[in-house]
Amino acid sequence: MASAHSLASGLAIEVLEAGGNAFDAAFALAFSLCVCHPQAGNIGGGGYLVYREGGQTPRAINFREQAPRGASREAFMLPDGSPDPDKTAFGPLSVCVPGTVKAFFTLQARHGKLKAKDLMRAIARKAEEGAPLTKYEAECLNRLGPRLAASPEAAKHYVREAPWQAGDLLRNPALARTFELLAREGEAAFYHGAIAEQIVADLSAHGGVLSMADLAGYELRESEAISLEIAGRRVWTVPPEGGGAMLLELLGVLDRDEVKRHPWGSPEFHHYLAQASKLAFIGRREYLGDVPVAGNAAYKQIFDAGALAARFACLDPARDTPTDLLSEKIGVITGKAGRDAGKNTTHFAVIDAEGNAVSCSYTMNLRYGSKWAIAGAGFLVNGSMDSFSFVEGRENYFGVIGSAPNRFAPGKRPASNMAPTLVTRGGETEMALGTPGGPTIPTALGALLAATLFHGVPPEKAIAAARLHHQGWPDKLSHEPGYPDTALLAALGAMGYTVKDKQELISDLQGVFRDGDGYLAVSDWRREGKALAGK
Repeated sequence: MASAHSLASGLAIEVLEAGGNAFDAAFALAFSLCVCHPQAGNIGGGGYLVYREGGQTPRAINFREQAPRGASREAFMLPDGSPDPDKTAFGPLSVCVPGTVKAFFTLQARHGKLKAKDLMRAIARKAEEGAPLTKYEAECLNRLGPRLAASPEAAKHYVREAPWQAGDLLRNPALARTFELLAREGEAAFYHGAIAEQIVADLSAHGGVLSMADLAGYELRESEAISLEIAGRRVWTVPPEGGGAMLLELLGVLDRDEVKRHPWGSPEFHHYLAQASKLAFIGRREYLGDVPVAGNAAYKQIFDAGALAARFACLDPARDTPTDLLSEKIGVITGKAGRDAGKNTTHFAVIDAEGNAVSCSYTMNLRYGSKWAIAGAGFLVNGSMDSFSFVEGRENYFGVIGSAPNRFAPGKRPASNMAPTLVTRGGETEMALGTPGGPTIPTALGALLAATLFHGVPPEKAIAAARLHHQGWPDKLSHEPGYPDTALLAALGAMGYTVKDKQELISDLQGVFRDGDGYLAVSDWRREGKALAGK
């Protein structure tokens, strides 16, 4: 299994070695990341997962955050008609109903082998004892300390005068008490009982609108995972409002001989990857949101081989096609194209000896979510209101353009780029993978799967490689800082791309991959994650 922190990975392995299965391990990972990776590990946020029990058809669970029924668009707007980021992304008003607790108690109760209360108590002990900080987490806590200090509870646990250092123990006795309560009373404590009362009392006292009725009324959305046949395998992921359809469109456009004849890492490989990424981001503006997609033409075309071939035919094999022109050529957007998120997402993947698999991405939007922790409870809550579109055509924090399907409304769930993925061949699960990274999620996953499925590149090599990213608008091809292949960048520039330094690392892939008769777990180096295997 692979996750963003060695403590969480180690605890999951202990669960497997104690007789648990992948669903027990996923439960342990989901809650322990709240202890050791608080910028993204959460019980105050939500996300998506794809799971497979034995050889059955993969299924998806949508546990994305949901806007409170009492929220109004006007409360977030500035006098000039633009949304106020200090209200949409930070503080109590930005908080949507969390889904993580319900998702993992439900998954483990249905499919796990061990007792949830025993798993919770082990995690509570970790919160009491403290988790060692990675260098990356220490840097993030130091940088965002001023924001976290606005919340008295967050300041108590995550802010201090002396800078945090790698190896420092992050202790959270209040979170340990919350986990003990969950061990005794289960998810009911979070959605109906004492924890729900703590959440509502604290948020409402500081301007939030989330209510007891919002928590009590929250429901999971479950379905069969969506899929496409790609290079002789089937790729399974989550439906909208999750980002899985973007990944499938990207791969469906690329899965053809004209692309595969170009070597992995060549200018032509990256050119086609960038063009397919543009197509995926053009298409998302027509369907990606908490809206029905059954009759949506742009969404239906993702699963139509003829439509995918027609989109590929719009691409110039030798030069970049500007995004506005490309959108006109494929007929998805007419007139002047606009521009259409989070960095506080994390991913974990686990496959057990019985063939059970879980691939999960969850988030709180930006790092540490709203930067607000619930008084007396020790956990941070999401700032996911910022993931909605408040003004169509306006860029959000990630440069992604607001669209009609993702328009804010009370009780709605915001669109997401998260795309936890399983890859199967025959009756066997070959891969469980995913990544955080906002709009870089589908492009990073697409690059990895194109490398492994089209060219047989070992996953550890593909994950370690430097990354590029294109999201359509702004019409620029981004690269990681210090990109080593300057000749490649020059070649792409000669093909018409505007190449720029993203000035930050791109995504954080975590995955488990079939390797001969066993499995290989691979964790990205970018955020100091940890991959482990059981005995």
